[in-house]
Amino acid sequence: MRTDDRLGALIDALMIRISRPRGRALAFLTRSAVTSDQAILLSLVLSEPGRTPTTLAAKLSLSMPSVSQMIERLVKAGLVRRVEHPSDRRKKTIEVTSKGRTFLARLRSVRIEELESAVASLPASTRGELASAIAAVLRDLGA
Repeated sequence: MRTDDRLGALIDALMIRISRPRGRALAFLTRSAVTSDQAILLSLVLSEPGRTPTTLAAKLSLSMPSVSQMIERLVKAGLVRRVEHPSDRRKKTIEVTSKGRTFLARLRSVRIEELESAVASLPASTRGELASAIAAVLRDLGA
């Protein structure tokens, strides 16, 4: 097994172990009537403003009809709005509303709590090493 394959498997196992059994983020999404895909789209719209439905579909490798349906549901929920494109009135860009920003902040908070509680039983030294390793990876990835 190549190192990269092993690393990917380890990261996957870690995420399964610390997140999925608790299910707090998924429960929050369910209570909010937002799917995981919709939350990903919403997060993308927030982090990369000015995207059109077409560019969102391409970025997410999803079909235009799927993305259009997700956007429509998010519009109806008040989490995003369609805005006239600044240079082409025929196009619409998608913008996160304040309700959408609040939703994403709450989701992030739930995810952080979920992850922190999952590693709380680890020895302090292991948590410290994990935090340092993750910080180094994020630095190297330019995050």
